[in-house]
Amino acid sequence: MMKKIIYFLSLILVVCLFSSCGSSGINSELTGSKTTIKDWRIPSPAGMVRVPEGSFVMGANGENTPYSSGKKRTITMSSFWMDQTEITNDEYRQFVHWVRDSIIRKNIITSFADDYTGDDTEEAEEIAFSYGLWRVSRDWEPMDPSEGEPNPKDVQDWRDDKLEYVGINWSKNLDPNSEEYKLAVKNLYMDDDYQMTLDRDKNPGDRRFPHFQHKKMDVTKLDYSFSWINPDLLLSKTELRGSKDKTDKWNRVEISSMNALTVPVYPDTLTWLKDFTYTFNDPLFDRYFWHPAYGDYPVVGVSWSQAQAFCDWRTALKLSGTSPELRVFETAYRLPTEAEWEYAARGGREQAIYPWGSPYSRNSKGCFLANFKPLRGNYWADGYIYTGRADSYWKNDFGLYCMSGNVAEWTASSFNPLSDVVIGEINPDYQYNANNNDAPTAKRKVVKGGSWKDIAAFLEVGARDYEYQDSARCYIGFRCVKEIGTPKSNITFEEQTSPSIK
Repeated sequence: MMKKIIYFLSLILVVCLFSSCGSSGINSELTGSKTTIKDWRIPSPAGMVRVPEGSFVMGANGENTPYSSGKKRTITMSSFWMDQTEITNDEYRQFVHWVRDSIIRKNIITSFADDYTGDDTEEAEEIAFSYGLWRVSRDWEPMDPSEGEPNPKDVQDWRDDKLEYVGINWSKNLDPNSEEYKLAVKNLYMDDDYQMTLDRDKNPGDRRFPHFQHKKMDVTKLDYSFSWINPDLLLSKTELRGSKDKTDKWNRVEISSMNALTVPVYPDTLTWLKDFTYTFNDPLFDRYFWHPAYGDYPVVGVSWSQAQAFCDWRTALKLSGTSPELRVFETAYRLPTEAEWEYAARGGREQAIYPWGSPYSRNSKGCFLANFKPLRGNYWADGYIYTGRADSYWKNDFGLYCMSGNVAEWTASSFNPLSDVVIGEINPDYQYNANNNDAPTAKRKVVKGGSWKDIAAFLEVGARDYEYQDSARCYIGFRCVKEIGTPKSNITFEEQTSPSIK
């Protein structure tokens, strides 16, 4: 009887063992690896509108369209997000202020971490810790295991590589009246101007200086560095060709495929004077970027490289406010390709010469439909003598403002008069990442839309112009696009299925 009981218990144990193995999730069939996140779709980005997927005939519709070869071809486009307006002064100024504040915070951390004051070491270290993010280095071993990882404020000798700096603490607000702020910002100001600022603080009645003190800062020190993978270099593998050493080849390819760039972020306000000689544009040079009256106006004086830096920063800013689970699904902000820009400008109208569809620059009431150079140079006739608000006039059928006129816009595409002959038919693009040593013609980028200073021919959606990537103009701005994760078909399965043959 005892043997039967032991045998029965053994059988139950074997059955439980196999049951537990089967419940472990291991399956011999192909089931796919699915995400554990129920809703991964990203909400609509702020200030952007969705440009739906579709097709259009790319190329010039007018006879005298600038820089157009006249070759037309049907292009198929995926959907994407696009800024409803050109990037404004307010939006770009957020980027400039972020760079400025990051430099100030790093100066505070560096100065006080090295005991800048020389008086109170513990107080200086506490200030440095409050502006930075820190982690315990791997080689740190607590004297008492029960204590765990130390609080940075309680570490006396934190400079012996026991704590590592990992980033800026943006939750710590900057106090312009604090001693650490005054010491950190001093090297960002021009020496003479900084002294004049101090003198004004002693005499508040002196109104010789503008409220925002924008002239006091040495804006050439406001640099932004970023890097990206160059797919052209990755594809060509130029570093591997002709090399005898084949070891660690993938590592060398990855390194050689990275592009890095450091650019000054402050707009070139001198363009208002350089682009128009013998013209009194001093008020625009002095106030256009910083004055609140121009906050909703498109930013100008920004080079193609600066626009690229803005897109990189905007992506990083978006990721910083996104949960770690959803960051992997976010797509980067970037400049639109020439095809994306032209497709969005047409607004779904097939043979449209202008974004509004009409072949005329006025509506039925005689009002001009864009900000450009109308008539024989009467700039005031369209409502603005220079740039206008970024949301001026009327939206096109995709909900986009000022796709023609106001300011011309940078695209990601390189300019080549014959590029329309070689581009593909699905999401076409023609790009070349030029270096400083390349010929000037290799640095030309496509500019679309025309501006407040151009005649109507440059406002045509098929028109093209170019500017060098390191140049800034008072009539060129930009807007960003953002890819949509999953394209959807508008055709049902029944529509795709051919009728049965009887």
